[in-house]
Amino acid sequence: MIACLLGLMILGTVCALADDGRLIDHGVAVPLAECRGVVTTQTEDGRCLAIACSLDLSPRGWILVTDIDTGETKQISCPEGIANAAPYGSALASTGKLYTAQGRVLLEFDPDSSEWTFQGTPSKKVGAYLWMTEAPDGVIWCGGYGGAGLTSFNPQTREMADHGLMDDKEQYLSRVACGDDGWIYCGIGTSHGNLVAYSPAGGERVGLVPDDMRVIATGTVYRAVDGKVYGQIALSDKTHYYRMWEGAAEEIEQSAMAAAEPNGSIYWGQKTGEFPDGRKLADYDLVNKWLSVSDPATNTSKRIEFDYVSEGSVIRVMTGGPDGKVYGNSAHPSRNFVCDPEEGVPHYREGAIAVKGYGVQGNCIFGGHYGGGLLYVYDVTKPWTLAGAPARLVGGQAGKELLEVASSDDGKLDFIDSYGLVLFRADGESGSAHFDLQVEADGRYYVIVAPYESPGYGQARFSIDGSAIGEPYVGYSQQVQPGPHVVYGPLTLTAGKHQLTALVEKTGEGNPWIGITQVVVTQQEPEQVATEAQTPNPELVARFAPDINVPWGAAAHADGEHILISGQPGYGYVGGGIGIFNLKTREEQLLKHTDLIEYHSVMAMAALPNGDIVCGTTVSGGHGAAAVEKEAVLFVLDWETKTISLKKSPMAGAKSIGLLRTGPDGLVYGTADTTGLFVFDPATGEVVHRADITEYGGGTVNGMEVGEDGSIYLVRTKAIIRVKPGTFEVEKLCDTPGPANAGTAIKAGRIWFAVGTHLWSCGL
Repeated sequence: MIACLLGLMILGTVCALADDGRLIDHGVAVPLAECRGVVTTQTEDGRCLAIACSLDLSPRGWILVTDIDTGETKQISCPEGIANAAPYGSALASTGKLYTAQGRVLLEFDPDSSEWTFQGTPSKKVGAYLWMTEAPDGVIWCGGYGGAGLTSFNPQTREMADHGLMDDKEQYLSRVACGDDGWIYCGIGTSHGNLVAYSPAGGERVGLVPDDMRVIATGTVYRAVDGKVYGQIALSDKTHYYRMWEGAAEEIEQSAMAAAEPNGSIYWGQKTGEFPDGRKLADYDLVNKWLSVSDPATNTSKRIEFDYVSEGSVIRVMTGGPDGKVYGNSAHPSRNFVCDPEEGVPHYREGAIAVKGYGVQGNCIFGGHYGGGLLYVYDVTKPWTLAGAPARLVGGQAGKELLEVASSDDGKLDFIDSYGLVLFRADGESGSAHFDLQVEADGRYYVIVAPYESPGYGQARFSIDGSAIGEPYVGYSQQVQPGPHVVYGPLTLTAGKHQLTALVEKTGEGNPWIGITQVVVTQQEPEQVATEAQTPNPELVARFAPDINVPWGAAAHADGEHILISGQPGYGYVGGGIGIFNLKTREEQLLKHTDLIEYHSVMAMAALPNGDIVCGTTVSGGHGAAAVEKEAVLFVLDWETKTISLKKSPMAGAKSIGLLRTGPDGLVYGTADTTGLFVFDPATGEVVHRADITEYGGGTVNGMEVGEDGSIYLVRTKAIIRVKPGTFEVEKLCDTPGPANAGTAIKAGRIWFAVGTHLWSCGL
């Protein structure tokens, strides 16, 4: 994840039209930035500010500073000469200074002056900083990605220090905490989780958990109100809890873990905070360009809209749709976009799906979502409705109308437009949301609630005017989707105002949150007021984590029914599989790496006319995991038996086979690492051609396609090339106007590709 982002950050501007006139820049596909964390503070002159870190592909990184009283927002660029790179961990120090980063460059920002007051590189070995925290003496400590390096910056002396690796093999130093004992404690992952203590005075590094019990996990640590550091980690037998002091760890019960001391450390997705006067940052939406502030003292909220200039989100993958249009997906933030070649302008859709690889089967485009190995299917003949439509209720209050009659004394209420729901989030372990209902006449009524389900939701106990009704509703689900209608009644209600209350509680799996789209009070029978539900489009049809977490591969089977995704596994794992789904029967199947080739992940697949699948692997594991094997392989999956019928190395020494396509001649064309092109004959099991294509640059995501003329087209970072079947002659069509990063669709006589955030096409 991090290495990919760092590589994509250094992009120059692109021209609008190439010299030969065949190249067209269709513009930025997704002109949005991703929020990378928000802090709240008050300046010396009393201004209350919300400061947001961001990620996009602008030439320079930037932050947004909003005065929540005046509503004024300033976009402040990072210092000149620093390449735009992803910030992960940031911290607001007790001095009021903000510490964040651009890649490995540490930055200090002064909210009082709205200026950057320091920049430096504590370590050239660290690629990015995952966590920042302030020690009792004011020193800023940073945990890094890239060898789990620990660095520090002393704001008083302006000195930086590289303290070396806190683990000899692990890559993620994800948490750092400082105790009153002067020691620094580190939570490390992902392949073999670890807890480590470090003494700045003596440079001593102490491992705190048994090496033979370390498993795929990430240790966490925090400074508590008693000045000590507490940590937890999953080991081979169970999760262990520790109190840490003077470089040692005392194992304790979970109940003995002290409360965390409030501090200014934030991770890249954190968006909440409290101002000194008690007001709270209720929400911050950088994509839709607004924030909200709540005031518990007056039980009011304030919404502030803002704007910013952005070069947009990097295009991750593209494909040609069965309807003649070009489809793609961006990353950070993740959005689908579509471009009709007749119009030539890309349009992005609402809702985040982080697709890594695309395939087409019939009227459907499908692909895997990162993370979780989620398989989404989009029918291009139907409208894009990510939230779908639950079985609709006639009458009552829905959407923003429902929000207008809602209130709470101990939680936050927001309207989520993309799902049409009112979201309630309790401040503590539980909280109540109230909805005012109006009854016209005395009588017998049903109260019907249309809830949502989500991995983040807990349970709700409903009551009318303080009297409990029915059983608790459990909102937890593995996916975000409309839940079944909850019907209460018949109830005898008098004319006038009544109050429906949802007491929302935290459960073992979910938070004290609940989403509701509609509430109806009716004298009709429940089945008379409900309409038929609409399935979301795209639809989440299967999950394959942790065996597939980064799903680069996608292939449509020759039978017209099955679709397949594949890729690298979850964090810390080595060996990924293939997920199979039948569009008609809706049956799913997972082939793990132990069913295929152990410790390999399937990066690319190509379907053969006889139903077999040619697969190419990588030896790279999930994020933070070290490779076990040394060389990527090509294998043929026998469709009937789901076993391997042939295995070989197409190019000696290759670590990854990134792209595969079946040509009209029945041969399979592929790329290995960044340099090699090969042609495989499934009939003979032999590689019939190999070529070095280094001069055209490296590979791109989904950057190979079969053209209408039967030629194989490849989008390389430096050029677009065509391979002619029969002779295998390579012809350069054009140089790319900048480093290409994704392909490809061949539509309307043009080949479409991405340069950074821009959608380009070249006439064929």
